[in-house]
Amino acid sequence: MKRKIFKVALGIITIFIIGQNANAQLFQLQNICSLYFSPDYISDGQEYFAQLKPDEKVEFRTTFFGDNTYRIVACTNLRKSTLVFSVFDTEKNLLFTNANYDYTPYWDFKFSSTVTCIIQVDVKSEKFAPGHIMLLIGYKP
Repeated sequence: MKRKIFKVALGIITIFIIGQNANAQLFQLQNICSLYFSPDYISDGQEYFAQLKPDEKVEFRTTFFGDNTYRIVACTNLRKSTLVFSVFDTEKNLLFTNANYDYTPYWDFKFSSTVTCIIQVDVKSEKFAPGHIMLLIGYKP
C-alpha cells in the first residue's frame, strides 16, 4: 500500500515539475519576444507557442484585417540557431519570409483588405536540439 502511494505521489510531482518547466520556458519566450514590441504595438492577445523537433515545421493560421498595421515577432530559446518564419496566403503563395531579410526576428506590414494567412516557422541549425518557439502578433491602434 505504501509503495502504491509513493508511486502516485512521485507521478504527481513529476507532472508538476514538467508543467512548471513548460511555464518557465513560455514566460522566458514571452519576455524575449515582447522586447520587439515597441509601445506603438498592442498584442492581439494570442500566444502561438510550439515545441519543435528535428526537421519539423510548425504552422499557425490567423486573419489580418485590412488597413491595420501589424507586427509579427518570432523567437526561440535555442541558442546558435536561425529562426525562419514565412507568411503565406491560404493558397500557399509566399507573401514574406525573413530568410530574405537576414532572418530578422520581426516584420511590420499592412494589408489593404482582410486576409487569412498561414505563418510557417522553422529552425535552421547545424546541431539541432529540440526546443520551443513563440510567435506574437501585434497591431497599431
